[in-house]
Formats: sequence, structure tokens, C-alpha cells
Amino acid sequence: MALPKLINLKGDLFATVASFGTQAIIKLGSSLILTRILRPEAYGIITILMSVAFVVEMIGDINVTLFIIRDKNAEEPNYLNTAWTLQLGRALLNAIVLFFCAPLIAKYVYHSPELALPLRFISIWFLVAGVQSMSFSVAIRRKRSRIIMYSEWGATFFSSSFAVIYCYYSRDYWGLIYATVLNRAALTVATYFYYPELRPKLQLDTAAAREILNFTKYTMPSSLITLALSQFDKIAFLRLFDLNRLGTYGLATNIAAPIESLISKISQMVLYPRCAHDFRSDPDVYWIKYYTNNIKVFISILIVPAAIGGVARLLIALLYDPRYALAGPILQAFMLRSTLLALASPAEDLLIASGETQVILVGNVFRAIGMLAASLTGYYFFGFMGFVYGVALSGLPPLLYYLWLQHRKRILIVKFEMYKVAFVFGIALAAYIGSSVLLSIWPIARIRI
Repeated sequence: MALPKLINLKGDLFATVASFGTQAIIKLGSSLILTRILRPEAYGIITILMSVAFVVEMIGDINVTLFIIRDKNAEEPNYLNTAWTLQLGRALLNAIVLFFCAPLIAKYVYHSPELALPLRFISIWFLVAGVQSMSFSVAIRRKRSRIIMYSEWGATFFSSSFAVIYCYYSRDYWGLIYATVLNRAALTVATYFYYPELRPKLQLDTAAAREILNFTKYTMPSSLITLALSQFDKIAFLRLFDLNRLGTYGLATNIAAPIESLISKISQMVLYPRCAHDFRSDPDVYWIKYYTNNIKVFISILIVPAAIGGVARLLIALLYDPRYALAGPILQAFMLRSTLLALASPAEDLLIASGETQVILVGNVFRAIGMLAASLTGYYFFGFMGFVYGVALSGLPPLLYYLWLQHRKRILIVKFEMYKVAFVFGIALAAYIGSSVLLSIWPIARIRI
């Protein structure tokens, strides 16, 4: 295959993967530099700020982008302007809440009153994000997600460079805070360079607002469940296990998180807009196109977790000393979770595109029930690894629900789903055998990085 066919700069899939990988390299490089400039407390502070911002963001999440991508009328000015007005209103509310609650959060939650000023400053992030135009959402709708990915790459390079230069001279954590807001500001400015004819203005069309909020009504409760799920395993860990196991668990989590993030990114930026477009243009055969026109997308999100799961023990042995050996089987379990996510996310995209917006909430409810029941049951019968695999298998109930709903709507092609499972099993098995042979031939002490 010719190189130009492999590297398609105008392809959304290539742009998503390439931009994601490049941003990871930039962040790693800047982290290596900044950790030699700043004290660890600086990263502790920025972690707290981002955690608080994440909580506020999830509580007020309405995600108007989902509506804009799918609805046939979404590009009409009254719909875009109403969506932008709702987005701005939510951002203003988030900023006000965080600004005025910052002293209380700093004093009573973190017992560090000095965090009040940074928390108040980071509230600006919501305002900057709130004035972002709808051009990125329209770009996803028009299957031009590449302009977002390349914009994010540029913003990451710009903000990371700023953080390194500022912190080199200041030697304090404010460079990281300024860079976070600067990153969002750069993206907001970029949105006004695309589709200038769609520049937003304040408008609240009652019919449009009702339609948008009706479509996104499941988003907020689903986000709250996501927030709870993201903290459940950490809270349970503090009660059930020691810090040593928490450390290995956290190490495996840090490796798995970017993989799950990439899967979600490809699903949201590439697959969902395709499904929405196919449903709008040809609702009779959109589900057939979902299976036949997205084979490369399915391969791209399935191959990585399957391969990493197969070589997980070798990977941990290469990168870390024997004290962290337990992270190997934990990473294998997390790659099972990532694989379930890679199977479930496309099905969820297809269902949302076809109008089944309740799956946003119902799927998360099944995930929460599955995580709670499986992790505690696993812990009771099998101890630590039973808990880990219980957490990993939390993605199975929503997957089964999505497939059942597809079957009920008669948009499920079983043989294609079986092809996916067979592909994952083949890649994982080949990777596992290869890594096992490598470990048996060469002593790990000789090849550890």
C-alpha cells in the first residue's frame, strides 16, 4: 500500500490518532522538563484544581454538541445561537459557583486556605470555554473533526511551551495554571477562524431550546454517574487494601487511561458523526453502513487494548523493577475493560444517532450496577484480583444492553460483532504468546529499560 494512502492528513481517523499521539509526546516532554524545575507540590496543586474543575463541569454538563451533530435542523441559525447561549449560560453559572465557593472548598475540603486564589483564577476557564463558537461542533457534524484535532495539537504545543518558559523563570506553579487557561483560550480563538458565517450571537429560541434540552436531558445525570464511577475504585481501595497495592493499581491506571481516552476520542470525533450523517441521509440502511464503512475505525480502537493486554506482563517487567510486577496482571484486566469500551462505544454511537438518547443514561446505570456488584463479589471470593477484574468487567452490562437494543431495533448484524471478538482474541493471543516466548528466551534483567 502506498504511503500517501496510509497517511491521509485530511482523514479524521488519521488526524485523531496522530494528534493524540503527538500531544502525548509533547505533554511527556514538558513534564520531564517541568519536574526538574518545580517541586512536587506544584503538581499536587494543579491536580486539585483540575479535579475541582472536573467535578463542577460534570455537574453542569449539558453537551449541546451531541444535538448539533445529529439533528437535521441543527445548522439553522436559531438552533446554533440557542445552543451557544445555553452553553454560555452554563459556563457563567459554573464560573460564578466556583469563584464564590473557592474559599470554602479550599478551607473545608482541602484544609489549605491558600488554594482559594488559584481556584478563583481557574474559574476563568469556564468563561473562556463558554464563549467558544459552535464551529467545532459543526465541524464534527460535517465529518471534519481533523480541524479540531490539529487545533488541539497547536494549542497543546503553545500552552506547554508557555508553561516551560514561564516556570523556568518563576519557579512556581502559576505557570501551569496560566497554561491551562491559555490552552482553552487558544482553542476558543481557533473556533472563530472556521465557518465565520456561523459566528454566534445571543438568542434563546424557545422551541429550539426545548428540543436541545430534551435531546440532552440524559447527559447531566449520566455525567454525575460517571463522576461517581471515576472515584468508586479509589474510595474502595482506601478501605480494602494497603498503599502498596494502591500504588501498583495507580501505575496500571496511568498506562490504561490514555488508551481509553483515545478510544473515546475516535468514537466521539470520527464514528458518531458518521453514524449521525448516515442516519440523516439514509435512515433505511444507516445500520448496514455502520458495519461496512467503519472497518478501519473498529480495527483502530480494538487493536491497541488487545495487543497491550497480551504483552502487559512483559511491558511492566521492561519498564519497572520487580516491586511493581503486580501491575502486569492489573494492566491485563484494564485492557479487558478497554476492549469492552471499544466494543460498547460504537454501539452506543449508533443508537444515539438513531434517536435512542436514553442509552447515555441507562448504559451508565448498568455500568454503575455492574461495577458495584462485580467488584465487591470478586473481592469476596477472589480477593484483590477479584476486585480488579470486577472493576474491569463493569463495561460488560452496558455492552449487552446496547447489543440487545440493537437486536430489538433490528440493526444488529451478529456476524460482524463476532468478527470483532475474534479479531480481539487473535491479537491478544498472538501478543501473549510472543511476549511469553520473549520472556523465556531472554532474562528480563538484560532487557529492562
